Amino acid sequence: MRYIYRNDNPFLSTMKRLLFFLTLTFASLATYATGQEGDVIFIDGVQWILLDKPVYSDSALSHALEAALPEGRGVNTANWAGYTAYWSIRQEKLFLDSIQYEVYDDTSAKKFRTERLSSDILLRVFNKYAEGECIVAKWLNRDIRAAKGKMLYYVHSEYHRNYENERIISIAQGEVCDTKEYQNYVVDGFSFDNCSAKELREKFPLHIERYPELADVKRVVFKIEKASVDAQGNLVECKVRVMKPGSNERLAAEMERAMKACRPWRVMFINGQYRSYGIEGYYVPYALEE
Repeated sequence: MRYIYRNDNPFLSTMKRLLFFLTLTFASLATYATGQEGDVIFIDGVQWILLDKPVYSDSALSHALEAALPEGRGVNTANWAGYTAYWSIRQEKLFLDSIQYEVYDDTSAKKFRTERLSSDILLRVFNKYAEGECIVAKWLNRDIRAAKGKMLYYVHSEYHRNYENERIISIAQGEVCDTKEYQNYVVDGFSFDNCSAKELREKFPLHIERYPELADVKRVVFKIEKASVDAQGNLVECKVRVMKPGSNERLAAEMERAMKACRPWRVMFINGQYRSYGIEGYYVPYALEE
């Protein structure tokens, strides 16, 4: 969904600028309500997705860039900033090369056309960080994550997704001080994703007859608060709580045992660690009858 800002009324235009800047400020301090597109980065001439918006790391720069970008550009829920920045790593430095955005065009079938912020404006906004005609991200002092290949895992929020190939790049005042590259993969197995009520009962046959307090209960909701898996898909550790109809430590312990007896679980090897995506943090509704 796109949101288009127009200059129909000076008062509304000012209010829209204010509201948009507040949105950017909030987005830099909190998580997004939806998955974000990120920027683009070239490493050794190869294009990667940059799962980040490095300009957000400096609120003054964000404000200055927002003022320099046209109000009529397209903004959508996957890109609240309304722009895509293009970066590159050269000579062990992180450079900001260009910024692109879309503007409304009622003569186009797509209603939007892509434009690029002029070099003059870009250098004016980032003049503190210019080295000749280049802009070095000297304001940045943290890790950034680049990705390419097939997406392996996705959560509909911010940049919470993983790809086959990822690089964690440590930046100190715009200079690359460390790079870790990972080849991520998934080992297929059971997870709670898209698991039917029947499959749950078959996979985890709980002895409900041992709990007379559940005689009139039709559904129990478990929460998996902790989980870790090994390379073979064994559930090494888990912590289960009964959320509904109420706390029941004996039933929670039985569910923990049943989960550990189940194998293999789906395993994801992500950035050097085996992760239990699809298990931890899940609320599992367990129907006690057909």
